Amino acid sequence: MHNPVAEVTTIRATYGPEELRALEVYRDLHSALDGAGLHPYIETRGGLAVCAVAGNGTLLVIAGQDALPLRRETLTGWHVSHVPEDGPAPEWRCLVHDTVPDSALQAPHGDMDLESLLSAVTRHLTSCTHSLAARS
Repeated sequence: MHNPVAEVTTIRATYGPEELRALEVYRDLHSALDGAGLHPYIETRGGLAVCAVAGNGTLLVIAGQDALPLRRETLTGWHVSHVPEDGPAPEWRCLVHDTVPDSALQAPHGDMDLESLLSAVTRHLTSCTHSLAARS
């Protein structure tokens, strides 16, 4: 049986300076995901992201236009995807929430509200056919 708490605890135990710095920058996002019953961790392979393991073992990946910037003030919006697992070529990918403007030069930036992000995640996880299949 999949144990997301153990999985994330193992990942967090390997944090180095880069992950710890990113955790400080995105602590509010990390805490919000944790408070929503998800199991977040910092991912730095292939670019910075905050990932969260759902109870069914699937993964939410929170980034920006590309990877998350370490300078939070340069973040222009949230891009949240849902995938079956942490890997380079997932079997499926769902777009959950995207507030990144079409152009990095576009002003104002997209919606940065964490409550909107969490609401979108919750709605998605309760209705996504991939999530429903993973529960059975």
